[in-house]
Amino acid sequence: MATASVQGMPTQEAAPTPGPTPEAEPAQEPEPTLEWDWTGNVPLPHFSFFLNQYLPLYHVKKIQSASLETEIHEQLATLVKTADKSCELIGDVFEGWALPPVVVGKLEDSPRVHLMLVYNDMVCGDKEDDQHYFATVNTKDTNSGYLRLVTAEEGRFTAKYKDVIYISAKKMSEYCLQPAGVGGASSSEGPADLKTILSKQVVAFPHPKWPKKAEGWAKRERISGWPSQDMIKKIMLAGCHVVPWSHPQSKTKEIDWQYSFAVAERILMQSLTDIQRQCLMLLKIMYYESLSFPRILTPEHIKVLFLWECENIPQADWTDESLPSILLCLVDRILHAVIYGEIPHYFLGNTNVIDHIHEEFIFDLMPRISNVRQNPLQKLLDFSRLHTFPFWPRNTSWTQLIEPILADIESQQDDLQKGFINAILPASQTIAKCHIDEGRFEEGVETYRDLSQRFKDVLSRDVGSVLSNLTSVALSIEDLDISVGFHEYLAKTFSDDSRIASLKGNLGCMYHAKYHEVTTDEEKQQMATKTEATFQEAIASPGSSIATRTDYANFLCQTGKYEDAIPQLLQIIEGRTSQPSAGNMYTKEEYKTVDENIQREIDAHKQISAPSYIYSYYLLVASYVALGQVEDAKEILKEFEEAAYSLKDDAAYSLLGYSFVRTENYKSATTAFAKAVEINPKNELAMENELTNTALAMSLEDG
Repeated sequence: MATASVQGMPTQEAAPTPGPTPEAEPAQEPEPTLEWDWTGNVPLPHFSFFLNQYLPLYHVKKIQSASLETEIHEQLATLVKTADKSCELIGDVFEGWALPPVVVGKLEDSPRVHLMLVYNDMVCGDKEDDQHYFATVNTKDTNSGYLRLVTAEEGRFTAKYKDVIYISAKKMSEYCLQPAGVGGASSSEGPADLKTILSKQVVAFPHPKWPKKAEGWAKRERISGWPSQDMIKKIMLAGCHVVPWSHPQSKTKEIDWQYSFAVAERILMQSLTDIQRQCLMLLKIMYYESLSFPRILTPEHIKVLFLWECENIPQADWTDESLPSILLCLVDRILHAVIYGEIPHYFLGNTNVIDHIHEEFIFDLMPRISNVRQNPLQKLLDFSRLHTFPFWPRNTSWTQLIEPILADIESQQDDLQKGFINAILPASQTIAKCHIDEGRFEEGVETYRDLSQRFKDVLSRDVGSVLSNLTSVALSIEDLDISVGFHEYLAKTFSDDSRIASLKGNLGCMYHAKYHEVTTDEEKQQMATKTEATFQEAIASPGSSIATRTDYANFLCQTGKYEDAIPQLLQIIEGRTSQPSAGNMYTKEEYKTVDENIQREIDAHKQISAPSYIYSYYLLVASYVALGQVEDAKEILKEFEEAAYSLKDDAAYSLLGYSFVRTENYKSATTAFAKAVEINPKNELAMENELTNTALAMSLEDG
């Protein structure tokens, strides 16, 4: 069984150790490997893929507190106008690990406090410092990590206990900023509007000298080298605060205070890497799914264990690949802490922050944590059944989205890499398609960007470029407005990509389709201008295909600009040898953008596909006939016939047949359609066209 090391975490000398001690060693399970976590029964590459789709790193990167802090401080300045008070914004929102607000379900992810109202003139310190303080610290007969503030004279903030005058925690708690009259919400996302912040505040006194009880924090050895010595010095010079909080089992709550290192924690948390914060946020989701009720452990307890782990693992070792292992190791940490009833305070190492939890609650927690450890992926899926983040697909469950991944895990293939490749590609496409269909283009793009960047070594020969994959997805979107919007987003996002010509060509086709949907003359003119400009950009881009030029020529023909179309078509035909494999396909999505002959082919076969130069011959004949240049049309038909004969494709012969019909050469049309049937005997439309043109040819002969 894989068990997390607890190296680096000091043990309290008299820490309670509830729970039975195993009499014998548990049965040995297969040794964990770099590819599979046997305790959680999940292959790590699969789990890594899921974690980074479930809580994408690019969303974690967006959770920046700097601008939010500035905004809130500007609002607070209207309430705090004197130098004797200042405000410190604290808690997970300002530390950068708050979960995004859910759009489905209910999730109270909010810390105990958002705001620390500091009374700057009420400075506290130790009696031994030989300085004049507003109050001096007394830790006699208090729980570890807690204190009392002694003062010489009675006043409105004091309380007397055993003939000693103390600053009353209860009375000082009442002197907070009042939210009355504060209106409006912050423009920032998340639970951080001013009213919410003012409703979660605590009074604090400065303790400018670093507490003696916390000196061990600065001196202890750290495997990871984090935090740096410079950061440690910065934190110690700033000191800490004392706040009116008491131990849960205290009998003197009115006069008990607690050391607060909230500002130091904010500095530390803001120095974390994005992957570290991603890991902590995923751990918090697991907490809310399985451990938050009854509220025995809190997210703050989880954060303490996480900070200890940050001292064990160098920041450079927190990677996409190591994320699953570290996350599961942290779950092991939590289980270890609960079994032994001890979570050492991060700054006051000999203080146990869960020494108040009753043994029966410990026994209740242990199997639930074990269940999380044995089913980590399932717990995250369970959370998603009741909650939805704004960047998640809303119409498809995560179980459905990653069905190929789950199926591959269930099969436990011997060739883990091959199975992973076969699972990750369809899962990525499904996730991206769901995002795009729901209008979240950025999420759709990032799905493939993540796939390309994180698994490029594994998938080097199995996945194309990000843009090529996304272009394929874009073409499969049935809603024209969404398809147009996504094409526009891709064109802007990948403007420097060498394959942008193909994308712009597709966008031109989308605009062409939109042209046939608008109704007023003004709208049609605007869309026609936009379509032509987009096609011209595509053609002028490096790497442009003659298929794009063919689509452009088709647009010109369908809008009556035959004279403009002819040079384009002749250029395609003349240069066909440079791109002989280039082709065009028209489906029901392009139905309104093609003429009635192509529409009949789509009705019969759902699509029609042929080389670009074949379409160009077809459109060139149509252009000459439309302009009354029938003799030119007949001349080009000779070349068209030779090209169709060389290709031996039923679609090419059908297009040749339609072209002969335009010149009223029904006999040659009959021959062309007959050739199409000969090549593909199942082509019923070609059979019908053959019979129709046979009759027309005979009627002309009889006439």
